[in-house]
Amino acid sequence: MNLNTSSFDQKIEYARMSLWAPFYAVGMVARIRSDVPLELLREALNKLRILYPPLASRVYMHPNGDAFLTTEGVVDFDLKVRSKKSDHDWEKVVLEQDQIPFPIESGPLTRFILLRNTHSSDLIVIAPHVICDGYAMTHVMYDLVSLINDTQKIVTQPNHFPAVTWNTVQHSVFNNLLLRGFVKIFNKTQTKQMLRMNQKAYEELYHSFWTRHHSNFFSLSLSPSETKALINRCKEQKIAITGALFAASFLAQTDLNLISEGSDYTISIPVNIRKWMHHPPEKSMGVFASSVEIKLPIKTEPTFWELARLAHAKIHKRIRNHSRVLQTLVLDDLNPLIADSIIAALATDQYNKLPLLLKKNLKLDPDSRVLIISNIGQIHLPSVGTTYPLDTILPLTPTGPGYRHSVCALTVNDQMHLALRFQQLNLDQSTITQIKERLRYYLLYD
Repeated sequence: MNLNTSSFDQKIEYARMSLWAPFYAVGMVARIRSDVPLELLREALNKLRILYPPLASRVYMHPNGDAFLTTEGVVDFDLKVRSKKSDHDWEKVVLEQDQIPFPIESGPLTRFILLRNTHSSDLIVIAPHVICDGYAMTHVMYDLVSLINDTQKIVTQPNHFPAVTWNTVQHSVFNNLLLRGFVKIFNKTQTKQMLRMNQKAYEELYHSFWTRHHSNFFSLSLSPSETKALINRCKEQKIAITGALFAASFLAQTDLNLISEGSDYTISIPVNIRKWMHHPPEKSMGVFASSVEIKLPIKTEPTFWELARLAHAKIHKRIRNHSRVLQTLVLDDLNPLIADSIIAALATDQYNKLPLLLKKNLKLDPDSRVLIISNIGQIHLPSVGTTYPLDTILPLTPTGPGYRHSVCALTVNDQMHLALRFQQLNLDQSTITQIKERLRYYLLYD
């Protein structure tokens, strides 16, 4: 189920999946210590589309269900500009953008919103997740600010990395053999009456989903000293940050009676598979990630570190199982028509109509308690200029059918930034403040 890109009259195999992308977005915010002139930013965006063609693409849908990315006929980026009153204004913009479908047929798929005042600018970039993963987006943000600071820089179109498929990742011949056989059979037998996605059908599904669901989005940043303290605490307990993030999130919610205790909780963890590929992608743009899911039976009232160690042990065991990690790539070989029908079922709360084997491997039951924890990792930003210096990069979290709650962590220059999203819960500002306070308490002091 490969998604291709055509750029400068070339059709090159690029990424994977069909139109799952419009419901699942990736994005970041570049915080710049200056008021960025619009003419410089627009000039930088024109160069950015050369450096990263998929950002300026659209989706071409073949009658047989195949989908391709192409830059042919795509107009310039539409830059939205607003005034900035506080460092949290961007959070409201993200919630607003959630409600707007992507122009999948006309493009460009990527959105740019600039919040500015006399001394600071927040540049928000949002794109369908099929274009790239969070780690690749950090390169986009850094390069964009570099282009703003260096107006004389000449950019050239990079070589495209081949599609992330089952064949581009190292695996044994017996890996996921049963599931691969199911996908082949399912592709031959289940495509006659599948949904054929177009812009109209996609927008109808999109609006249907958002009229029935509510989303809350907010961020929390730790200071460099707090980040160091958290990392040291995790090292002492011999666990990864992900386990601590789950424990803090779960206990903060139970403390505030946002979730009930005593039942299973599913955690979905994105896994960076760059090191598993036959040819490392380096800075190439794409989705070089898979995911694993674990179910935690939480029957008692565990302490923070008990819960963190339990989550860490199960996550670590699952990630070491390459067959489990690579299941997502096997499912990517589903016919795009089937993929679109899966999204339609999830968006319209008809998940139970999907085949049993698909439900078993998708783990996107709208009625389940699913927490997505994405730790993009640590990056160190070198100086990109003194005129418009890049202060930091802030992450966004995904949303869409099957997501109830998500946490995304990105550590930039030794400072951790967290983005949090709660779906189907209408939280007031007081509750959001309490969630932040409980998270900080568990991560730093418990």
